[in-house]
Amino acid sequence: MSNKRIKYIDMLKAFCIILVIAGHMGYTPAKVKLLLYVFHIPLFFFLSGMTLNVEKYDSIVQFFSKKFKAIVIPCFLMNISIFFIKSVILQPQLILKIDILYFIKALILADRMHMYYQLWFLNVLFLAELICYFAIKYSDKLYKYAIVFIVLILCGSLGQKLYAMEFWLIWSFDLVPYASIFILSGYILRKNLSSVQNYFKKLYFIPVLAVSVVCGVYNTRVDLYYQQINSTFLYFVAAFFGIWASLIFFVNIPSLYILEKIGGNTLIYYAYHSPIVLFILDIIMEQVSSKYTGIFFSNYIIAIVELLLAIILCELIARIINKNFPFLIGKSFKTT
Repeated sequence: MSNKRIKYIDMLKAFCIILVIAGHMGYTPAKVKLLLYVFHIPLFFFLSGMTLNVEKYDSIVQFFSKKFKAIVIPCFLMNISIFFIKSVILQPQLILKIDILYFIKALILADRMHMYYQLWFLNVLFLAELICYFAIKYSDKLYKYAIVFIVLILCGSLGQKLYAMEFWLIWSFDLVPYASIFILSGYILRKNLSSVQNYFKKLYFIPVLAVSVVCGVYNTRVDLYYQQINSTFLYFVAAFFGIWASLIFFVNIPSLYILEKIGGNTLIYYAYHSPIVLFILDIIMEQVSSKYTGIFFSNYIIAIVELLLAIILCELIARIINKNFPFLIGKSFKTT
């Protein structure tokens, strides 16, 4: 069961990053994006909770140090590498207009007033996991977890109000409460996995998915980064039922090596897909689709082709980084 669990978590991560890429593509139809944004980021946080293990750390200092090296440092290094690639390789005509001080400020503050290259997720993940560390360490009873969730919901609502007032918090701290809810939920599920196995049966898939879709559509387009939640109740219902449907699906299918492979490189995919890969593909697809209108007669077809190409290019980047620049993602060079 342990190996199978790890495999379907990797496949879920792959599924999630594919949804993220599709959601960031310009050719993805609006109706499809509406459904993608219902649960893809919540699922990412939820899966982080399923793999979270605070018990092996003796202190918050040890936990902080480990997470800082695994999340924050790679976030900084990948941001720097993306900035270099975009400024020097992809847009050399703008090289004399580079504002290094602005970039350093953006890198440190990571608020919504500065460029972020989609890496806001890592900053929020780091802060949310710190919150979850204390919540898990000091919540030995169910009622304590209930109190934590209530406090997080209230703090999340406060974060929405601060965002509406254009009070930009560094590292998108206003998103941390809601992220913590999904992470804690994933952690609790993993701890009680044997008790809820019956709820992952195939017969639940269609009704669970239907609830997610109906609530998501009724709640209209959401986007966690921009605090576009609309109805908080519908947002969480749609997100959790979407997560549940995803779990049911991947628990009940055979292991797929391709998805497991992608799932192991989601950090790289997440960092480079939008500012690098989609930046290049958007230019190519615009030229190709206008020339071969007989083939690319629909945005759905263009989006599918671009998505497949994006996955291929992201995998190529992942191989290059894993082999030649593993320090970018917090890894060491392999010795032979």
